[in-house]
This record gives sequence, C-alpha cells and structure tokens, in this order.
Amino acid sequence: MRQRAVLVGLLGLQCELYNAALEDRRGAWRWEHRSVSYVEQCRTLTTLRAIRPEVLACGVTVCRGTLKRLDWAFAGFYRRCRAGQRPGFPRFRSRGRWDSLQWEDRSGWRLDEASRRLHLMGIGGLKLRLHRPIRGIPKAITLHREVRRWWVTIRCVDVPAEPLGSVWCSV
Repeated sequence: MRQRAVLVGLLGLQCELYNAALEDRRGAWRWEHRSVSYVEQCRTLTTLRAIRPEVLACGVTVCRGTLKRLDWAFAGFYRRCRAGQRPGFPRFRSRGRWDSLQWEDRSGWRLDEASRRLHLMGIGGLKLRLHRPIRGIPKAITLHREVRRWWVTIRCVDVPAEPLGSVWCSV
C-alpha cells in the first residue's frame, strides 16, 4: 500500500512538472518565437532540486523521462508548423489523465530476474510477473497505471533476431 501511494504521488508530481515545462515552452514560443530544447529544460532540474526537492525524491531520471515525453509532443507541433498545417500546442494534462512514468536510461531502476523484482529508487522493490523471458539488454522502462493495476514495459537493445518460419500459400 505504501508503494502504491508513493507511485500515485509521483504521478502527480510528474504531471505538475510536465505542465510547468509545457507553460515554459508555450510562453517562449508565443512571446519570443523561440523553441526551448529538452537539454535546456533538463538543466533547470538542478535549480528545481533547491526549490522543490520532493519532485526529485525518486531520482532525476524519471523527471528526464517526463521532459522527453514533452519533447516528443513538441516535435509533432514543430513538424506541423513546418508543414504549414494548423499546429495547435500540446495540451496541459490533468492528474486524472496522467498515468505513466518513464525511465529513459538505466539509472534509478534495477531489474532482478531471479527474484522477479523491479527495484525503483525511492519506491523500493516491486513484484513482477514476467510474461516471457527478457531477451537482450534492458535499456528503459515505462510504468503504466490502469485503474488499480500497474504494468511495466521493458525496452531492450541487442535483441537477437528470430527467423520467421516457412509460410505456405495455396493458390
């Protein structure tokens, strides 16, 4: 129960970070017609540590995942601007619609396949039910909430290719 409460609180803090970063980017685009990059916003996380330490209590990696998510939304916005379409800014998110957390690199989490646990910084070990063995090297994870259940997506690199079987076709 404690872990669930911490995860829900972390979702709320990351939603707040997303909306603040979105406001920063929207203001820069509207008033100065300049884009704010992902790297610029990651640099502001160091000043955020002094002002709001609870946002970074579970590590800076999850915050970078939130800013990367915003960066992907703005990549679509800038692509539509260049194409001459009516772009529309990315939208603010309410806490009820914010349902996933991302760790874009290996810091802040550790996967223990033997004990079937995912260890998250600031949260602890979560039990996993693996649906198949992990192939390749785990690189990033996304933790997603659906009502009362939590799902983990593990993205891997260097996954060995499997050849497709023969396909018979009758004509």
